[in-house]
Amino acid sequence: MAEKVRLIRLTWENDASFEMETKLDDGDWGTIAQIDENGYFSNLWEMGVVPLCKEYFNQELSTIGSEMKA
Repeated sequence: MAEKVRLIRLTWENDASFEMETKLDDGDWGTIAQIDENGYFSNLWEMGVVPLCKEYFNQELSTIGSEMKA
């Protein structure tokens, strides 16, 4: 099986924005989560952005583990 590379990029600026992106091998970057500061950031962070990013990361680890066990 060929080697695969999954890149996860986190970009943030305090009081401005946060973005989580990913790409597999030579593919294009895809956005997993993106949020701009608009007065609701603190409410959306814990209830929306954090669980979404954790779920994506855990799902990727599960996929990698399944491939490696096969």
